Amino acid sequence: MKITVVLGSSKANSVSKKLAQRFIDGAKENGNEVVVYDVSKMNLQGCRGCGACRKMKSDCVINDDMQKYYKDLRESGALVVTSPNYYSQVCGPMITFMNRHYCLMDSDRNIRIPQGIKLIGIFAQGAPEIYPKYEPHYDWYLDTFKGKGMELIGRIIAGGDSDLSENGKLMNEAYNLGLSLK
Repeated sequence: MKITVVLGSSKANSVSKKLAQRFIDGAKENGNEVVVYDVSKMNLQGCRGCGACRKMKSDCVINDDMQKYYKDLRESGALVVTSPNYYSQVCGPMITFMNRHYCLMDSDRNIRIPQGIKLIGIFAQGAPEIYPKYEPHYDWYLDTFKGKGMELIGRIIAGGDSDLSENGKLMNEAYNLGLSLK
């Protein structure tokens, strides 16, 4: 299976990137192809709200790195989105990334990507791992992708108190989630 992973943190050794790497290790061990996008290194512009995509039933007309991403997404069986939590929300670049999925539905509300792409969210927050106040924000974010016919199969939230040792609970959860995909 081809898996597309989108990294939202701009920090090289961030918690969300560490968890994503453990997921990738498991996915590759199971023979999956993994394509990684790092939004901090992408030429990524914001949605302009022009509506051309829906009128023309095409991908976004903005010529940036999302064009390659759309192609990879259509070929993927799974999408992993990761983000740190900044000021009680998914970070800004990942909101911009999410908004650019508007084009994947036409004006008749037909979804323009294969249905059933597996969806995984990996989030990191300074608050404790179990912190119900932030969960609705992550649900809102993932619901945008579910609205495009994706199937949520996993969500990992690392808190400031999480054990991120190589064999810690969350690292094993990320690895096993990657390993489970075929």
